[in-house]
Amino acid sequence: MLIRDKGEFTKFQILLEVMKNQPHIKQKDISDTIGITIQAISKYFKNLTKEGLLEAGSERADYRVTQKGITKLREELKNLDTYVKSIKNELKVDHAWIAIATLPVKIDEQVGLITKGGIFYTVSINDPNIEATGYATNNANPGEDIGLKDLKGKIKLKQGKILIIKLPSIRQGGSRNTDIPKIKNLINEFKPDRIGVMGAVGRAVINKLELKADIEFGISHSAVIAATRGLNVLVLVVGRMVNKMIQEIDKQNMRFTNDIIYEVKDAKLA
Repeated sequence: MLIRDKGEFTKFQILLEVMKNQPHIKQKDISDTIGITIQAISKYFKNLTKEGLLEAGSERADYRVTQKGITKLREELKNLDTYVKSIKNELKVDHAWIAIATLPVKIDEQVGLITKGGIFYTVSINDPNIEATGYATNNANPGEDIGLKDLKGKIKLKQGKILIIKLPSIRQGGSRNTDIPKIKNLINEFKPDRIGVMGAVGRAVINKLELKADIEFGISHSAVIAATRGLNVLVLVVGRMVNKMIQEIDKQNMRFTNDIIYEVKDAKLA
């Protein structure tokens, strides 16, 4: 297990620090963060590169976590998450679920829980559609937020997907050089629950599509959270930002120990 092997845990920490700060990495900063010498950090960097977990760029201090490294980080994070959950269960640490009340609820009252559009809602304990039951941690009127404890049952959350549509930059013609019919077809096929837009070109394109954006800021984070709630998210983004967004999705995937599937489609006119 990761926490039993100091060397493996140090590799894990270094990969995480590189992921958070890539591509321009200062080994001294990592040394200060995890508490080992720069010489040791340098040795770990060489070993991680040999193992195919890190790759060096063309510039000095330019390092990135490889896809193999990302896969390893995800696996180790899932193992840690499982371990932490087992400890919480042993210590009986309560976790409060947050939902929206559809009926008046009193504290400590048992209620049913359903999901709709990626949101949790409390309903009557007799509702035939309930997926789980729990006890209210506070009073709530219809439409108000409510905390739940001692949850029993299984929430039926289907994992969503993310479709990134790559748009031409303004130098490449922007919205005027975008294949609008192709995007319409992709939207019809993908059937997104939410649409995100990044940048002025994306806003111009969505105007031509006569659609409204659901997400305009913090798109990478929001897209991953929405996908974990079972929603399909389509994002319009200029080409040069695609790689950055993919890196952010990978970071969020590791942070929440998920493996959200995403795909990139080019919408530039041929």
